[in-house]
Amino acid sequence: MDDINFFDPHAYFRRLTEQNKLAQLHQFKPCSCSGIDSLEDVLTEFRSTSAFVCVDDTNNAATENRGGGWFKHRVFTVFLLIRYRFDDMADRKTKLNICRQLFRQMHSRMIRDKAMRDNELTYLNVDRVMSREIGRYFMSGCTGLYFTVDDYEPINLMYDAGEWQDGANV
Repeated sequence: MDDINFFDPHAYFRRLTEQNKLAQLHQFKPCSCSGIDSLEDVLTEFRSTSAFVCVDDTNNAATENRGGGWFKHRVFTVFLLIRYRFDDMADRKTKLNICRQLFRQMHSRMIRDKAMRDNELTYLNVDRVMSREIGRYFMSGCTGLYFTVDDYEPINLMYDAGEWQDGANV
């Protein structure tokens, strides 16, 4: 169970970006980053691409006991970023609203996809998805938001004496 990756956020949000009409209309490009201060793909493509769905390739995790079983609790972050005309606050507001709508649509799709059962979203927590809008001084001419989604994947923490040199059996 430990080696299985039930949920691949990069593949999932790439698929959502490619299938969503609003994302396609505004040419959102799926990409990855290593946190808000390391938007590598965004910075590389910033001159030629105006909108991004950027999945953080790092995540916070914790091991938790939930109802008698052990779970790996992972938190994924997704950035929805779009460029606006520099120093045009009306355009910034319009573009931020696009990101808000795209977030709402992605959240509703996650709820639907999880309800379909027997898929990679089985352990995804779609009941509470936190989001935060990015301030206007984040990147000149770029606005958006990011959201986090929790995943609780079961893991096997059964003790195996064969994994230890002392062979201690308890």
